[in-house]
Amino acid sequence: MFIFNKTCLTGLVTIALISSASADVNDETRLRNELETLQQKYDAQWKKLFQLEARLDRLEFYAQKPPIGKAGGGIVKMSHPTGPAKAIRVAAEQGQRKPTTTVGKQEEEVVKEAPASRSARSAVQEQHTLFERKFTLEPGFTYTAFDRNQLVLNGFLALDAIFLGNISVDEVEAQILTLDLTGRYGITDRSQLDFNIPVLYRDTNYQSVGAGGASTALIEEDVSLSSELGDISVGYYYQLFKETASRPDVVWNVRVKAPTGSDPYGIRIVDVPGSSGNLSIPEELPSGNGVWALSTGFSFARTVDPAIFFANINYAHNFPEDFNDISSADGRQPGEINLGDSISYGFGIAFALSERASMSFGYSQQFTEKSEQKLNGASTVSIIGSDANVAQLNIGATYALSNRASWVTNVGIGLNTDAPDVTFSMKFPYTF
Repeated sequence: MFIFNKTCLTGLVTIALISSASADVNDETRLRNELETLQQKYDAQWKKLFQLEARLDRLEFYAQKPPIGKAGGGIVKMSHPTGPAKAIRVAAEQGQRKPTTTVGKQEEEVVKEAPASRSARSAVQEQHTLFERKFTLEPGFTYTAFDRNQLVLNGFLALDAIFLGNISVDEVEAQILTLDLTGRYGITDRSQLDFNIPVLYRDTNYQSVGAGGASTALIEEDVSLSSELGDISVGYYYQLFKETASRPDVVWNVRVKAPTGSDPYGIRIVDVPGSSGNLSIPEELPSGNGVWALSTGFSFARTVDPAIFFANINYAHNFPEDFNDISSADGRQPGEINLGDSISYGFGIAFALSERASMSFGYSQQFTEKSEQKLNGASTVSIIGSDANVAQLNIGATYALSNRASWVTNVGIGLNTDAPDVTFSMKFPYTF
């Protein structure tokens, strides 16, 4: 009996050892598989980490701002078990702070990032829109110069070779200085309201060769407009989509312009004394269009380090208006004026050169339909030469004077006959 019990005990111990060894083998295989899975995840995470670090280096080098619509950012600091601390930039809303989390022995600490580049923010505000719950006041001025030459023939052609009548070569040089005050207020983080109040100074010089029938006779006359209020406008902007990795920042805008300036209708055209009818000029110059206007459109902005691409498209409608006098001749002739609608677009690129300075390059074009007039009791007729195609090349620069003030300049170069020869503007936005 004793021998039997000893033999059984030995067999049970052997079976237990074999089972334990088999269990150890299964546990080792399972742990090895888990270790390999974790190692793959670990390698993928650190590969992503190094990609984010490379992007951070580019952002810090060019002092670039976070995506449009994001006013601030954050820094994630992670401790690697075999290396020094690493920093990764992550986008965050202004003033937002993410909580500190702990995974094992690794800590992720989120701290507030330094403010975005002031120059980049100024460039985006000028070409697109920044949504901040602040009030910005922007005084500035715009200088515009025109120079037009035209050949005027007043007579008829006899025998297909001889012209009988007056021939004059007219030149018109116009200069317009607009002092305007713009205010912007951020209602929410996605909507903004603004207004613009212009004051105009105008001077136009009319010259003509051939006065009195003499081919060498030159006559000129100046017509000026002292400071006068122009057409005031009010605009509203709403951010439809914030910029993501797959789409640009999209802002919808609508603007209403009121006819607060003097209108150009009913201004008399008179002959200059001594010109023998060879030169005619208006008695005065207007400061506005005289009609209500409504415009709407969209603007787009896309951040591609280290540049910001921008584009816009707008449509403007002028409402018909009745006037007591729309004739340039003596005697009142009441009627209706319907200015042509217009569509415009533009695109360009802006670079942040440093923390304070940036430059932008853009192109804009506007197409305007023919205007129409209708005298009381008569049919509607189109005004010849009232349609226009204005193309312009724009070069701008911004400089952040301080955290609140900026200096914005822009030079526009006309590319066709309907465009101004040159436009120069300078603005000084100040944020309260």
